[in-house]
Amino acid sequence: MIIDMHTNAGRPRRTGEVDRSVLATMRPAGVAAAVVSAIGDIPMIRRDRITGRLEKFRDPNPGECLEAVEGYLTSFENAGLRIAREPDDFRPDDPALVLGIEGCDFLEGDLDRLDTMERRGVRGIQLTHYLVNETGDIQTAPPVHGGLTAFGADVVRRMNRLGIIVDVAHCSEDTVKGVARVATRPFLCTHSNLKEPGGPNGDHPRFIGPDYARMVVESGGVVGAWISVLAEEKFPGMIRHLFRMIDALGIDHVGIGSDLPAGVAATEMPNFSRHPEIAAALRDRGLNQEEVEKVCSGNWLRVLRAVRA
Repeated sequence: MIIDMHTNAGRPRRTGEVDRSVLATMRPAGVAAAVVSAIGDIPMIRRDRITGRLEKFRDPNPGECLEAVEGYLTSFENAGLRIAREPDDFRPDDPALVLGIEGCDFLEGDLDRLDTMERRGVRGIQLTHYLVNETGDIQTAPPVHGGLTAFGADVVRRMNRLGIIVDVAHCSEDTVKGVARVATRPFLCTHSNLKEPGGPNGDHPRFIGPDYARMVVESGGVVGAWISVLAEEKFPGMIRHLFRMIDALGIDHVGIGSDLPAGVAATEMPNFSRHPEIAAALRDRGLNQEEVEKVCSGNWLRVLRAVRA
């Protein structure tokens, strides 16, 4: 069974319906579930023409991020697949979507919006994305808060109480230090790779260092291997980074977070048809079936069970 713990499957842009042809590739690929992300700051970010990296170009208007999130969630709810809410909702032959949100920008200081999203079925939320918001600093912009804010700590505590997975992808290392201090449940870094000085893209600001990774691991969490920025290595590079993380973090703390179809994935992994190649690569490396299952789905499911308990 395969579960991709971070995607923009079928709806990578701000508006429109989900492309069901993308979701239709899940069943033949053996993908039991994909976490699909509602992007709150999507109207305020764009790709820099020189660096090719996404960045903020304006501030959000009041209510704008919430509107964007709700639009995404509605489109996923209407996409024709089940919405999985609990650990027992996953079946290899009946694909489902898991609702997630990228960035707490939609909160606007209102913690009760987390309760609303939990009731709607949202099971994972990133604290930050490409805007420095009221929860903490990000990896791709200069620090403003010096890490996790007091409000951000309240967000983590409320998410732990509600049973929503905290995702620190895009958070600065200082922000993650704050999360590690207050979190009572495992947390994720759903899509990243380990820094590799001198390697292709090895110092990318979205890659994480050993201390960052250690905090995720010590919480009982998982880091997802990521393809979107691997312009030189492409899909084989994602496999290489996956094994680097297994070697460094251990088999219990690595998963798949493709971020498809963002960036390089637009051509390398535009849908789910290549996910079986990931499982095959793990088997070819000599991993046994239990270990393959851990990386492909079991580690993420373990976190979901711990957070929903």
